[in-house]
Amino acid sequence: MTARSPVITGLGIITAPGCGVAEVWSALRAGQSGLGALTLFPSPRYGQSPIAEVRGDLLALGAPVHGSRTDRLVWLAAREAIESAQLRDFDGERAGVSLGGSTGGSFDSERFLTTLIKTGKLRPRPTRFHECANATDLVADSFGFYGPGVTVATACSSGALSIATAADMIVAGAADVMLAGGGDSVSRMTWGGFHSLMLVDAQGCRPFDVARAGMSLGEGAAILVVEEEQFARRRGATILARLSGWGASCDAFHATAPHPEGSGAVAAMRAALRRANLTPAAIDYVNAHGTGTRDNDLAEGKALKTVFGDRVPPFSSTKRFFGHSLGASGAIEAVVCVAALRHQELPANPGFSDVDPAIGLTPVTEFQPARLRHVMSNSFGFGGNNAVLIISQPDTPAPPVPATVQPIVVTGVGVVCAPGVSDYQIKPPLPPATVPAFVCGEFAGPGELDPMQRRRASRLGQMTLVAAKRCGPATANTAVAIGTGLGCVGEAAQFIENMIAKDEGEPMPARFINSVHNVPAGLIGMAMGARGFNSAPTCREISFEVALWQGCDQLATGSADAALVGGADELGKYYVTFAGRWGLWKNAARPGEGATVVRLAPGGPGLARVTAVRLGRYRRPFDVGREAAWIAETIDLKQVEVLMTGAGGWPVLDEHYTAVAGQLGLPQQTYKQLCGDHYSASAFGFAQAVELVRGGCRGVVLYTLSVSGGKAVCCVQP
Repeated sequence: MTARSPVITGLGIITAPGCGVAEVWSALRAGQSGLGALTLFPSPRYGQSPIAEVRGDLLALGAPVHGSRTDRLVWLAAREAIESAQLRDFDGERAGVSLGGSTGGSFDSERFLTTLIKTGKLRPRPTRFHECANATDLVADSFGFYGPGVTVATACSSGALSIATAADMIVAGAADVMLAGGGDSVSRMTWGGFHSLMLVDAQGCRPFDVARAGMSLGEGAAILVVEEEQFARRRGATILARLSGWGASCDAFHATAPHPEGSGAVAAMRAALRRANLTPAAIDYVNAHGTGTRDNDLAEGKALKTVFGDRVPPFSSTKRFFGHSLGASGAIEAVVCVAALRHQELPANPGFSDVDPAIGLTPVTEFQPARLRHVMSNSFGFGGNNAVLIISQPDTPAPPVPATVQPIVVTGVGVVCAPGVSDYQIKPPLPPATVPAFVCGEFAGPGELDPMQRRRASRLGQMTLVAAKRCGPATANTAVAIGTGLGCVGEAAQFIENMIAKDEGEPMPARFINSVHNVPAGLIGMAMGARGFNSAPTCREISFEVALWQGCDQLATGSADAALVGGADELGKYYVTFAGRWGLWKNAARPGEGATVVRLAPGGPGLARVTAVRLGRYRRPFDVGREAAWIAETIDLKQVEVLMTGAGGWPVLDEHYTAVAGQLGLPQQTYKQLCGDHYSASAFGFAQAVELVRGGCRGVVLYTLSVSGGKAVCCVQP
C-alpha cells in the first residue's frame, strides 16, 4: 500500500558561504569555502584555527530582535523555506516544526557567564533563550505552526534526525506539513570543547585525505518544508524532491569515537534503504558526514564499502565549505542534496589531495554534472547517534508504508527520584544560597552501576541508566528515546566556567564529552546493547511526551521490537536561581530532579496500554474550550477517570490546568508534590498514571503544558 508519502516543497539556508539556496549553490559551484578567522569572541589559546562564521548582520537581514544567535539563524532559514514553498492559508493545527540543535542559545548565555565571572555582575536576560527548544518555539509562533513541536539534540546527527522525525509525523498522520531542519551558532563551549579533544585542524578540515588532522567548526541553519504528497498537490505546490527513506541507529560503542568498522553507520544506511524500498545500486551520490577526523572518516569509508561493496557511488563531504555546524549539519547537507538533484550536479570535497590507503576511496574532487535519481545524506554524532536520509527525484514512486502494529503496552517502569525535600546548595560564581528542593542522593543500588560508569558517566547519565535497568532488558533492536529539558547542566556548567575563568588555559575535555543532551540515551545504548533508533528530545516540559511519541512510532511501524522511553533532568544552579527570579517558586512548588524510564513493547501482556499520544501548541490567550476540545477529539473520555496534570509548577499553568479539568468534568490529580518541578517531571507523572491503572482505574489522561506554548496529551489504560 502507498499512502502519506513525505515530499519536499521548500528550502531555506543561511551559512558562512552564503545566505539563501541560490547563493550557497553558487558558492559550492565556485569552490568558495566559508572558512575564515574567528571574530565572534576572543580565543587566546585556539584563535588561530579557521572557522565558518556567518558574517552578515542577522538583524539587518530581518531576524527578530528577541532571541539567541541560533534562534535568529533558524528564523531566517525558516522564512526563506516558507516563502520558497509559497506556503500560505494552511491549517496551523496540522502544521508542525521539527528542529535539531546542539548549542541552542549557549553563545548568548556565555556572554552572561563571562560578565558574571569577570565582573561579578548578575545580568541573566540572555539566559532566557538558552534552551535548544527556543528556536522551535520562536519559529512555530512566528509563522503560525500549531501542530507538533519537536526539538531533538543528538549532537551532530540532530538536523538529519529532526527531518526523519518530521517524515514519521507526516506518515503517521500527525501533521500535513512540517518545517524540518536544524540550526546552531558558534559557541565558546563547542569551540573550546573540540579543541580540548584535539579534533580541530588548524589548517582547515580535509575530509578523507591521508593527511587529515581534524574538523573545522561552523555555524548556520537550514530548513526544509516537508509535506504530505497529496496535501502538497492539492494546494498546487511545486514538489522539489521526495523524502523517500530515513534510518537511525546507535553504535552502542563509545561516547565520542565511532565504531571502528562503522557498524552503526551501516545499520542506519541499510534502514534508510529499506524504508525507501531501494537497493544500494540505486544510490547515485552520497553526501558523507566526513568531518576530517582520523577515526570518523576511516569508519565511514568502511561503512560505505560494507553497504555498497566494490561499487561505492560518487561521494563527497561538504564540511570544508560550511564547517561542522553540529545540529545544523544534517539539515544543511539535506538542502545540498535537494539542490544537487535539482541541478543534476555533484558538489566537490574540498581539502582532499591524496588517498588514504586505509580508506581506499577517492571522493568527488571537482564540481561536476551527473545523472541523479536517488541521493543519500549521512549524519553521525557523539554517543554513536546515526541518522541517514535518502532524497529522490519527485517523480520516483512512493515507497510502501509499513503496516501499523497495535497495541503498545508498558512492560516495565524504572524511577529514580528524591525521597523528599532537602537542602540544595547554590554555589559561586552565583551568589551562594540554600534552596529547599527534591534532591536525589545516593540513587544507585548495589550492582546497578559498574566502576567505569560511576567514574566516567555524568550524574544525569547515571540516574537515567539506573532507571532504564530497573524497567527491563534491551535487545540490539531496542529503540531509546530519553527526553531532557536541560541535559547534563552540571557537566556543561563546570566546563564553560573553567574555560572562561582560566582563559582556555586548563580545559576539561571529559566534562565536554559529558555535556551533550544525548549522553543519557547514548549511555543506555552502550550499557544495555540497544543499537536501534536513539534520540534525545529537548522540548521543555513536554520532553518526555515527545520521547514517548517517538518510541511508540518506532514500535507501531515495526522499526523496533522494544523501546526504552523516558525523561531525565538534574538540578542546575543557574536554572534554579533564574526560575526563582522569574516567579516559578512563588507557590508551593519546589525544584526537583530525577529520571523515569518505561519499557514499551508491541502487544502482549503488560502493566498498561498506551492508547494515544498527541503533540501540539496552544494559542495565546489560552482558550480553555479549545484545549478541552483538543483533548476530547484525541481520547475517548468515556474510557478515562482521571486527568493527570503538571500543576504545582509555573503558577500561570496551574490556572490553565484547573480550568481544563473543570471543562472536561474530570478529577485532577498531580505529581510534582512527589518529585519536584523539573522539565521532565511528566515522565514521573506517566509512571503514576500506570500505577493508577494497575490499581483498577479505567484510564488516565496525562496532560502537559509548557510555559513556552508546547502541549501534549497521552492516555494510559488497562
